[in-house]
Amino acid sequence: MWPKQVIARIEGGLGNQLFQYAAARSLADRLGCELALDLRGLDHNGDRPFQLDLYRVRASVATPELLEGLPDWRSSRLGRFKANLSQLAPSVFSFPVFWPVSFAFDARFGRISRPAYLVGYWQSEKYFAWNRERLLQDIQLIAPLSADIQLLDLIRSTPSVALHIRRGDYVHNAAAAQFHGLCGMDYYQAAIAALKARIPEIHVFVFSDEPSWARANFKLDVPTHYVDANPVDMGYIDMELMSLCRHHVIANSSFSWWGAWRCQSPEQSVYAPSRWFADSSTDTTDVVPSHWIKI
Repeated sequence: MWPKQVIARIEGGLGNQLFQYAAARSLADRLGCELALDLRGLDHNGDRPFQLDLYRVRASVATPELLEGLPDWRSSRLGRFKANLSQLAPSVFSFPVFWPVSFAFDARFGRISRPAYLVGYWQSEKYFAWNRERLLQDIQLIAPLSADIQLLDLIRSTPSVALHIRRGDYVHNAAAAQFHGLCGMDYYQAAIAALKARIPEIHVFVFSDEPSWARANFKLDVPTHYVDANPVDMGYIDMELMSLCRHHVIANSSFSWWGAWRCQSPEQSVYAPSRWFADSSTDTTDVVPSHWIKI
C-alpha cells in the first residue's frame, strides 16, 4: 500500500532537522496531505535532541504502528540502493522511499506524485523556496523570546550583523574536521570589511558553540558583542536572535544557514563561504542560495 502521508526521517542537529522538515512539509503541502516524523535516526545517534517540537510545525510524530511498516534505512550505499529499488518496484515495498542521489539538489523531487518516505538531509532551498511564507509561519517558537533576553534590544535597534563561528565537532572530532573544515579568520574579515564599506555603523553579534574561545580569539575593528548567555541545550535561542539580525555572515553550518534564511529584513545581505565542505568531492553547488554572497 502507498502511504497516505509524507514521512520524514529526522536526524542531526536543529539545522538539519529544519532542512528535513522544510523539504517534507513542502512536499506534503504540494500533495495536499499530512506529515509524520520518524525520530529513529535521533534515537540511533543519541547525541542530538528532537527540537522541532519547539516550533509551530504542522507535523505529528510517527506512531509505533506506522514505524513497524517503515524501513529503517540509514545513510549508506546499500540504503540508497534499496531506496532507488523501492521507486522502481513500489509493489514490493510497503512504503516507497525517496533518497537524493547526491548532496546536490535532486530534480526528481519535483516529480514525486504520491506520498513517500523521505530519507536525507535536503540542504538546499530549491526543495522548498516556493513555500517560504508558510514555512516561516511554521518555524515560529511556541514560547516567544522573553523581552529581557540579553542583547535583544541592541540587535533590534542597530544595523546588526549575526556572525557565526562553528567549532565543536568541526574541531574536536577528527572525522568531522576532515569532512567539514573550518572557516578561517580571513573569510570573516573579508565579509565584515565588505559590510562595513557599505554600512559603516554596523554592530557585529558573534554566535559560537564555543563562546569563550570566540571572545578570546576573535577580534574585529567594529563594535562587537559576544552572545554567550544561552546554555548549549538552548541553542535555539541563538538561532532566534540570529534571525532577528539584519545581516549575516554564516559558517559552513546548517545552524547559521537557518538563522540567515529565516531573517525577514528587506535590506539583508548574507555572506557565506564559497567552500562548504573541506571534502571537495561532495557537490555543494546548491547549498548556498543564489542571492547570497560567496567568499
